[in-house]
Amino acid sequence: MRLRELLTVVEANITLEISGLNEEYVTKKDIPEFRMNSEVNGLNAIENGLMIKLAEPKKVPTLEELGYSFEVGV
Repeated sequence: MRLRELLTVVEANITLEISGLNEEYVTKKDIPEFRMNSEVNGLNAIENGLMIKLAEPKKVPTLEELGYSFEVGV
């Protein structure tokens, strides 16, 4: 499940845990857009809201890393 999908049913203070680091948000509108497509690994209820554990962000290889070469010639 993606974070964006989960937040449709959550109305609480939100703490995101990514790679052992915590990010706290008062409302879901405060969460940066780049976090919304992150994969949810787990949920924990904490005393002041909800802790959502997110998967490590995946590195998308560049075209050069995939072996593509772009040459410009006339």
